Amino acid sequence: MKLAVAACIFLELLSCCTISSALLSFAELSYATFQSRPHITKLDVASHDVPTAYATTKIVELLSFIRHKSSDEVVANELSIILGDPERQLVNSIMTAQPDRKSWLIERPHLLIQHPILAEHILQQDARILSTEQWFTQYLKLTKADRTKIQSRLPTVGNQIMSIGRYRLKQWFVYFLSDIGLAAQELRKMITARPILLSYKLSNVQSTANFFRDEVGLSKSELKSIITSYPSVLMFSVTSRLRPHVHFLQDEIGGGKENWKAWKKVICTYPQFFSHSLDKTLLPKIQFFCDKQGILGLKKSELSQVVAKFPPTLWLSDQNLIDKFDYLTESLELSAKELRGIVVSYPQLLGLSLENNLKPKMGFFLGNDEKGAVCDDVDFDCGMTRKELKEFVIYQPALLAYSLEGRLKPRIQQMDELGVLFQYCPKNIMSYTDEKFSCFLSAQTDCWTIID
Repeated sequence: MKLAVAACIFLELLSCCTISSALLSFAELSYATFQSRPHITKLDVASHDVPTAYATTKIVELLSFIRHKSSDEVVANELSIILGDPERQLVNSIMTAQPDRKSWLIERPHLLIQHPILAEHILQQDARILSTEQWFTQYLKLTKADRTKIQSRLPTVGNQIMSIGRYRLKQWFVYFLSDIGLAAQELRKMITARPILLSYKLSNVQSTANFFRDEVGLSKSELKSIITSYPSVLMFSVTSRLRPHVHFLQDEIGGGKENWKAWKKVICTYPQFFSHSLDKTLLPKIQFFCDKQGILGLKKSELSQVVAKFPPTLWLSDQNLIDKFDYLTESLELSAKELRGIVVSYPQLLGLSLENNLKPKMGFFLGNDEKGAVCDDVDFDCGMTRKELKEFVIYQPALLAYSLEGRLKPRIQQMDELGVLFQYCPKNIMSYTDEKFSCFLSAQTDCWTIID
């Protein structure tokens, strides 16, 4: 620290700063004291591991006065009385440095306090001096595409990074690499996705991380997972956002601390849960699902199951949900109790697109049933009745979640080619592995004898 302060003082000399008349009288007095009793001035500096602001100011004034009265050589001789060997060595390095290097350091005296190693590097003749933005790019190994993304998300990125400073940026990076345990590639991905994070105080980010560790009980790997998947979670206030949302899961959704394992899973799987307003979104959704006069009228225990299985039900819009409830009810002729059973059993259905997912699948299964075509753009259909499909869906609602082109259509076409009717197959047949499904088909055809 003394070395850095001494070098900073010497740069003050080289910059030939002009001191006010009021300070000049004090500097003259200090200089006179120094000339008569130099050991006192040396004692003032050397007796403090970390010099006080007063001591630093006093020495700057004193040496500025010496600089105005003496040549560089005289100043160096005078300084040798007060400075120790390491300080004198750095002073000599600065005095013998190239003019452009010396000028560069004079304009940035804070570097010697915050980055003494960097300052020493700058003084070397063949050293390459990088701007903070260049250093930022090099440190994170940003590609051109990365820089373009950052620029689009933070148009003033250059100014922002310069204002943050290299010292704070490095503290930020070291914390995430060492304490959080991010890999360099993960850190680069996170900064590219949310560069605005760099403008947040590291102490605030650390408080957020500590909250997830200490109060939520996340392991290091779980914390790392939510940070890499949703870095914006670090931008939320612990007191006004994170903690109230955790209490919401415990108290409003149900289960309390006894059900905390399930809520931890919700937080780790869907950290964007914290981005939704309690008053505007989450609390009204409880009313929507549990209202006895509403469509579902769920019990609190049923709502707890729904949220644990598929948290996004809490932030899907009311109209989005109503449209799906109406479509399922009409297409499968469901009663309110049957609809409630499907939602509680497999709420993931509510996350499927009505137009791009549910309707095409319903059209594939039903085709032209007794009530007319459900969908006109399928080239092959299963030809089930609504009653048959309803039995399948009530038994295994996940049937409607399987890929139409990847699983449903290929398997039913295989059955059709072998003369096996899907309607009479086990109702969970679509959950079979490919190997088990092949064995099932073989078992059906091996029992038959075809006679011309």
